[in-house]
Amino acid sequence: MRTLNKVGLFLSTVLIVSVFTAQDANAQRRGGGRSLSGDMAIGLGISTVSAGQDDLNGAIDDAINTGANIKTLGSAWEFYANWSYRFSGTMYAFVFRPSYFMQSTDGSGGAAGSYDYKLTGYTVFPIFRLYPLENSFIKFYMQTGLGYGSLSGSISAGAKNLDFKGSAFGAMGGIGVDFCFTDSHCLTVEGNLRYMPIERNLTTGGNCSSGDISGISQCGGSSEVERNGSDLKTTMSGVQGLIGYTMNF
Repeated sequence: MRTLNKVGLFLSTVLIVSVFTAQDANAQRRGGGRSLSGDMAIGLGISTVSAGQDDLNGAIDDAINTGANIKTLGSAWEFYANWSYRFSGTMYAFVFRPSYFMQSTDGSGGAAGSYDYKLTGYTVFPIFRLYPLENSFIKFYMQTGLGYGSLSGSISAGAKNLDFKGSAFGAMGGIGVDFCFTDSHCLTVEGNLRYMPIERNLTTGGNCSSGDISGISQCGGSSEVERNGSDLKTTMSGVQGLIGYTMNF
């Protein structure tokens, strides 16, 4: 809850600063100078995602109960790139954004002696973006999109290991600001909310069988991975805070 409050305060501050800066400049760019309308842009950046892996963290808690010294999975890191096109003479833009997702933790002790939990994956999102306020320096935008994500996981507990994979379609929405120090070079700050739960994961490798890994009740072969008799769920959902660099052409 404290994390959500901090994110909410951050997004509110970004929004207020963006609105007042744009209004004081009295300049939504409608012409004059070099318009970015119709131009393409590319961007690179990094973000954190508050992806709460409740099922995996439950399995980690089971390992902790055997004496393991290990932390539960926290926020994930994500690296992104995007290509965007601003439609000529409008406030509208299209963005295509792939990203790479990473989340991990490890520890030692307990029944197995050593533990390693890792998630890696990717998302692909086409995004529709609207620029309601902008001037030569600051460009405030709102955006939404539908996309696809694939997430691979691995668990090692001593000599036993498990690989698994799941995927899902999802949606995202948020707000952001481009701070453009020149016509071409901008600092991008975003806050998004993404919904992309993965309800089912299948075993893709490993040498474990049911009960070999704390908290995992079914694994091995090509079966579904289960915890306490139910499908093991993972997620790429969460609040996303992003910072990056954008180059306009």
